[in-house]
Amino acid sequence: MRVHDALTLPSLASARAVGEGDRTREVVLAHVVDVPETPRWVTPGTFLLSTGLSWPREPAALGAFATELAACAPAAVVLAAPHFFPAFPAEAAAALAARGIPTLELPYEVPFAQVVQEVHGHILREQADVLRRSERIHRALTRAALSGNLADVAQTLADGLGRGAVVLSAAGLPLTPGPAPGQADVLAALARPGNAPRDLAGGTLVPVILRGGREGGVWVQRAPDATARRSGPDRAPPDLAVRAAEHAATVVALLLLAQRDAEVREARLGYAFVDSLLEGRFTNDPAAQERAARLGFDPAGEYSVGLLALHAPLPLTAEGFAGRERAAQQVREVLASLGAAPLVSVNLNTVWFLLPARISAERVWARLGWAGPDAPGGMVYSRARTGVDAVGHSRAEALTLATHARPGQLRSYAEVLVPRALSGDRDAQGDLTRSLLGPLRSSRGADGLIATIRTLSETGFSQVETAARLGIHANTLRYRMERIETLTARSLGQPDTRALWWLALQLDALQP
Repeated sequence: MRVHDALTLPSLASARAVGEGDRTREVVLAHVVDVPETPRWVTPGTFLLSTGLSWPREPAALGAFATELAACAPAAVVLAAPHFFPAFPAEAAAALAARGIPTLELPYEVPFAQVVQEVHGHILREQADVLRRSERIHRALTRAALSGNLADVAQTLADGLGRGAVVLSAAGLPLTPGPAPGQADVLAALARPGNAPRDLAGGTLVPVILRGGREGGVWVQRAPDATARRSGPDRAPPDLAVRAAEHAATVVALLLLAQRDAEVREARLGYAFVDSLLEGRFTNDPAAQERAARLGFDPAGEYSVGLLALHAPLPLTAEGFAGRERAAQQVREVLASLGAAPLVSVNLNTVWFLLPARISAERVWARLGWAGPDAPGGMVYSRARTGVDAVGHSRAEALTLATHARPGQLRSYAEVLVPRALSGDRDAQGDLTRSLLGPLRSSRGADGLIATIRTLSETGFSQVETAARLGIHANTLRYRMERIETLTARSLGQPDTRALWWLALQLDALQP
């Protein structure tokens, strides 16, 4: 109840305002005090009624008395007049007005008992109304929780209070439609210690507590007109808004907990499925096909295997496990944002995922935002292959790249092929020679093309000497060189390509 509410009561209809004061001050109780040392009997929020019997009569003493009384923070001071005072003393009214406390004159014949009864009756009715509306909102929020939708909870809260309400994430961003405070303000408010409601940007923010941590909040907009009556049917009093927002925060926490548990179960199911693909255990029976369709895997599709190597020592600590789960969740979100099924698995300090050929690894890497030396890990990926059986080969290929993963770097199979070949990796050596010589051997005039590239390599790519050794015209040599460049998609004018050809030819010569 506010002072402006009290002034609408029948017993106070004839009251006259003496000085300016804040009529939105909250009234906690009405109390008649006509004994000496009046301030001793006044508590904050008291609607004080007095005949002035024990008030001092001297102007200076009246001013001092009123200043002491104002320090007790009454809601308002009402003097019955004329009787002991012909009117409300100006000195007392001025001292009280200086603290924003309304001062009123009430005709002496109005019984104080009637005022007390009506004020307390209004307070009780208001409290009962709050309880009824709170219970109604409580039931509505509980029903909304059954939908599992945060937007339904926010809309139910907004409808029950008649004002805007929104659910905010731990990052300070709105999770539901509606007006919302700025992200920086939300983060600052959530960073403050304690879990109590707090004023924020024209409203009240109630933190959402999940497993001991703040996981966002429920924000309720303040009533548009702060001076309007709060007890009207279309206006919720502040305590009701806070009570309802606190219940909504509990419902939101339960929904988030259920969502996360579901995500964990789905992730574990996805982990097992992806592991079966990576390890070559996928069976093409109807049950496996149904699971593949549900998880978004196309058995006839073309995929590469990606690997995030985290910079976390083994065995993993609790912090390491949490970091790995964060990385896996981030990969799932990135894949989903790119329109790909989140086919992800984890093992030790690595995160594995299947990447459709239509999505480049560079796009995934860019959305992860892990570039730079301070990144939690690096990423490597295999070549794209078609079919279920090829996933296991791609996984083996990606595994050979793991030692070349560097924090903050993205590396493909092609990029690390030469270092692996030079280190004695037989598979890499075979892939290197096949990637260059394979297209030549499968084309028309293969012998001539291979002889040409061998001779070019032996002569330091001197066209004059090569043509002389092969006994062909210069135009024929240029034609063959163009064919080689077209078939391998590499320019023979580049020094690194020439070095790569020399290495491939040396390795090919060592093949049994």
